Amino acid sequence: MKKDLDIPLNLWYNNSRYVVLRAVIFLLIWALSSTVMVEHCFSSVSGSAFFIEEESMKKYKNKKWLHKMYYEKMLSIPKIAEISNIGDNAVWKWMKKYNIPRRSSGEAIHLALGNHCNLSIKAIEFLNGELLGDGNLMSYSKWSARFKYSSKYKEYIQFISNKLNSFGIKQSGKIIGRCSKGKNNSLLRKYYYNSRVYEDLLPLFKKWYPNGGLGKCGNRVVPKDIKLTPLVCRQWYIGDGSLKRNKGRSRMPWVTLATCTFSISDVEWLVKKLNKLGFKAARQPSGNTIYISTYSTKDFLKYIGKCPVKFYQYKWNV
Repeated sequence: MKKDLDIPLNLWYNNSRYVVLRAVIFLLIWALSSTVMVEHCFSSVSGSAFFIEEESMKKYKNKKWLHKMYYEKMLSIPKIAEISNIGDNAVWKWMKKYNIPRRSSGEAIHLALGNHCNLSIKAIEFLNGELLGDGNLMSYSKWSARFKYSSKYKEYIQFISNKLNSFGIKQSGKIIGRCSKGKNNSLLRKYYYNSRVYEDLLPLFKKWYPNGGLGKCGNRVVPKDIKLTPLVCRQWYIGDGSLKRNKGRSRMPWVTLATCTFSISDVEWLVKKLNKLGFKAARQPSGNTIYISTYSTKDFLKYIGKCPVKFYQYKWNV
């Protein structure tokens, strides 16, 4: 056996004894090399797939995505860089490539330091009801607005503050009480609430005060997309509603809603909405107010639910 292993090269190639052995060895070498090549190919394909998947995750290179993050979701460049796990300069490079203009320094500072409250449906309904009544919105910058309210009841102002706080709208400063002269020189004391300024309140301000500007409200207009839900009507009734009775034969009460600050067309639109809810309502031309019939008063009070504060309970005492 040892002699076979030590044979000279000329015998290895020329002797027919070793033809079969040479063929077997050749096949083994070919099979081994083919396996390595196949593995290499699969490895390359797998690596390419991973690279493609990784590339697809780089959304900041997509113009539509980048524009949406920056202008629709109002994210800052550092925030986009953070969620993309890249540097600020990389985001700015792609914005520049797609000609996406940067915000002004003032707007950028506001977005970085401004307040946000992410209004829920209930929060919007509550605010809409207050805006139909005694509530107000005011904007002192083109990026945000604040909610303002006044009442003779300090407890109700505190109720407003607590409710808005539960919606993420924080109070600004303290509740302030002021005295003013009323009829016959009597002193009237009112309490005032101001929220912090929020970017989220600006769309509401623009809906209710389309002609409003910085530091001024303008004429309040009823948005035609609001729904008179029980919560909206309850807050509206607390603010500008009253329960009245005749002193004569009939003592059945009726509801009056003081809508005199709205236009005639807005009041007529509100009357139609109330009628669609099943209440017999009409506009009173003398004061541009809304009258809800005695036949619908109980149904209306049932619709809006219980009074949330005891000091306005008299408006529910039919």
